[in-house]
Amino acid sequence: MTAPSPDYSVPALEKGLEILEALSASPEPLSLSSLAVVLKRKNNEIFRMLNFLERRCYVLRDDLGGYRLSLKLYQISHAQCRVRQLVDAALPALRELSVQTGESCHLSVLEGTEIVVLAGVESPRPVHLAVGAGGRFSAIHTVSGRMLLAGLPAEARQATLQSTPEFQKMKRPERMALEKSIAQAAREHFSSASDETVAGVVDAAVEIGNAEIGIHAALAICSLYTKGNSPDPKKFLSPLLKCARHIESKAGLRLLHR
Repeated sequence: MTAPSPDYSVPALEKGLEILEALSASPEPLSLSSLAVVLKRKNNEIFRMLNFLERRCYVLRDDLGGYRLSLKLYQISHAQCRVRQLVDAALPALRELSVQTGESCHLSVLEGTEIVVLAGVESPRPVHLAVGAGGRFSAIHTVSGRMLLAGLPAEARQATLQSTPEFQKMKRPERMALEKSIAQAAREHFSSASDETVAGVVDAAVEIGNAEIGIHAALAICSLYTKGNSPDPKKFLSPLLKCARHIESKAGLRLLHR
């Protein structure tokens, strides 16, 4: 007989889900008092949770104090389909970029405080560095991560940094240097580094999509070079941007590019 799974209680999460489910079942906005009656809870039990859900844009409040669901849950539920569409559009372009530059390239997205590699294509050269799909890396210690952080709204960016254990351990000068690097990536729409995680490697990345439309990815090249022959990362900017715009077009992302 299979042993029953442990029943771990998570009161705050349960309360939040109850609120979301109650709002989704109501044809009209519900006031705090009405929600308390529906959930059989006291007003003060759900007030802080409602406030939190409103700050995270899962819930909207109207001028009369009524609460209703936003479209955020809808966007989340459809995100996987859009990611699959993005990967399908990206793979042929990644192969072309790899042939054109002779370098390995990959596509990644931000997940919490890490980046997750969605797709990668290896360099046609016999000796090369490749980043495989499914790989997870620190957002603050990768060019793709900093490019994605640069594309977030300021409040979301700070929240992500503050929740990153590595950032918390940094001394003030290190934090300032990181924030300066992210700000530069935001201005230039380009992020690069040499010998950051692996000696003899130059990394360069640009942004695909943006956080506002729900599809936000980084397109990156990792170039393995021989001693004394380090390439200028800026030489990858033009082919990366061209590839990024092509992927956006194929994925149906209509954007205004600066």
